[in-house]
Amino acid sequence: MKIKSIEYENFRNFRDYGTIKCSTDGKVTIIYGKNGDGKTTLHQLFQWIFYGQVKFNKTTTDHLYNLAFESEQEYGSVFDVMGRIDFEHDGSLYSLTRKYTYRKGLDDSEKIGEDLSLQKRDEDYNWKRVDRPVETIEKMLPSGLSEYFFFDGESMIADLRVKGKDSAGKLRKALYSMFDLDVIEAALNHIGRTDLRTTVLGKLYLSQATIASGSQLSAIKTNIEGAQNVISDITQQIKDYDEERTKKKDLITQISEQIGSTKSKEEYEAQRSDLKRQRDRFLENASSDQAQFGDAVMDMFPPLLISKAVNDAKGKLNLKVNNSELPAGVNKRLITYLLKLTTTTCICGNELHDKERDHIREYLAMLPPRSYSSLYHDFTRTASMWGNGYDREKIEGIIKRVLDNQEYAYECDKRIKELDDAEKKSPDIEDLVVTRRLAEDRVNELDQLIVQLESKNDKYKLYLKQQMKQFDDLTKKTAANKKIETKIEIMQAVEKHFSDKLETAAIEYSKKLEENIQLLLDDMLTSKRTVSVSREFAVRVTDSFNDESKSEGQFAVVSFAYIGGILKMLKDDPSFKGKEYPLILDGPFSKLDPDQRQNVVNMLPQFAPQVIVFSKDDLHDVFSPDSIGRVWTIQSNEEKNIARIEEGKLWK
Repeated sequence: MKIKSIEYENFRNFRDYGTIKCSTDGKVTIIYGKNGDGKTTLHQLFQWIFYGQVKFNKTTTDHLYNLAFESEQEYGSVFDVMGRIDFEHDGSLYSLTRKYTYRKGLDDSEKIGEDLSLQKRDEDYNWKRVDRPVETIEKMLPSGLSEYFFFDGESMIADLRVKGKDSAGKLRKALYSMFDLDVIEAALNHIGRTDLRTTVLGKLYLSQATIASGSQLSAIKTNIEGAQNVISDITQQIKDYDEERTKKKDLITQISEQIGSTKSKEEYEAQRSDLKRQRDRFLENASSDQAQFGDAVMDMFPPLLISKAVNDAKGKLNLKVNNSELPAGVNKRLITYLLKLTTTTCICGNELHDKERDHIREYLAMLPPRSYSSLYHDFTRTASMWGNGYDREKIEGIIKRVLDNQEYAYECDKRIKELDDAEKKSPDIEDLVVTRRLAEDRVNELDQLIVQLESKNDKYKLYLKQQMKQFDDLTKKTAANKKIETKIEIMQAVEKHFSDKLETAAIEYSKKLEENIQLLLDDMLTSKRTVSVSREFAVRVTDSFNDESKSEGQFAVVSFAYIGGILKMLKDDPSFKGKEYPLILDGPFSKLDPDQRQNVVNMLPQFAPQVIVFSKDDLHDVFSPDSIGRVWTIQSNEEKNIARIEEGKLWK
């Protein structure tokens, strides 16, 4: 795809109709503009026309129309916001037009309609409307890769620095879609597993109960379905909490950047960021030590002793069991005695009937298998019999490190709060500080809720596994169920085939991306760095000491290499032969030193056949004269709320 021109009318601060023609001959198109003139708005215009989405700055209104234009309209009148892009693709000309229609209200204008039209010029030079424009554009310029085609220098650097995992997830989803791997992934999800009742394997598995019979089998099937429903609900809750957590963390980052943009607050933000990094490191260390504790226990004791070791550790880590609901004196021995068929009279002298027995049985669910102190004493006595297998210092050392790291993290949080309290005295950012603290508190709350839900989920998964084992024992004997088992084995073989194919493809594409990024970095960075890309497309760039820390300039270069590596991988793939993707860059060079900037500029022709750059800095000394095509300048009024575009380099 090569963009020939973009038209607009009444889009944010661009009130009047305007057109920008772009170079399609390999030369760069430059659009100059000072801060606040509307460079980012024009960058957003491209994305709005293609995808109907705009990523607004948090400090601006989310209205698409020009406020001055709206103020001139009469109450009840209808007006449009229009954008149009003419482009070439696979040798054909297209025109994509998007419109939003608004009605003027008393306090605000309401969007009452929208329209998207894609037209293609035929061999007779007639324009023909294209059906399903959204799907057509998605194939030409996948929305999942929009952040790489439409590069926002500031946000991309923040994404790689703060949201590497999220960026990797978006990239994975987009590449899977482009290489048709999402079809394989959908097939895998459809086949599923035997413990998921809505999948092919799950339905086959439970169908065994319709062939066999018996009240016990029916009860177990009901238990399995109930556990599956609970697990599904918990999984969805975890997903919802995780999404909310991501949004809150994004808000925290945005507020921190907004506060930090004030020069007088830079020192405060640096202190706070340093404390947060320390806090997170302590929490990571605690989590890592907890995992090591489990590994150490597994290494030291046979399986029969593992549960006792875990219970001992839980006690020392203040993970207390709530048994306050049990009446005093109630224990397993007493309950067992009262539930015997030969026992007809309670110890209190009253007769025992079915109603009383049912009530007594309810206490069984509240009882641990034995008291935890008893388990601990049994455990230590038994452990001593195993001789050298029990390394008490190692176990207790790990526990101490967990507690120490949690204490250090608490101290960091305490100091952060003290900083925030002191900073609240500055009236210009008081609301921001409070909002950020509330968001951070919610993130911590969500972390705890997710941990609780994951623990609950693990228990239900264990219960489900137990029920499925009983189900297997009751259904495996019949000839009819043998046929179902054969079908399950066939579907599992199909699932393995698809899974292996997906795994192979993920490794292949991540390796290609790694090689592409490494080649570009070697040419653009002035210092040596090593690139690694995981199968999930998460990117790490490290020095010889495995250190990921980088300056903002290095982050910017890595961002370019990331984009270039993706576009090169698409260009080199046989299935995308002949396809082209434009690169629209907003403020791409602001964080680069002169050497880095020149290196990046020299590499840009390898990235894409068409490059459009929005810049506040003079680029005529950076690009060679013969590589510059169309040049435009944004002209804005003093209030920066009405702007127009004029051709040429028109600095005033």
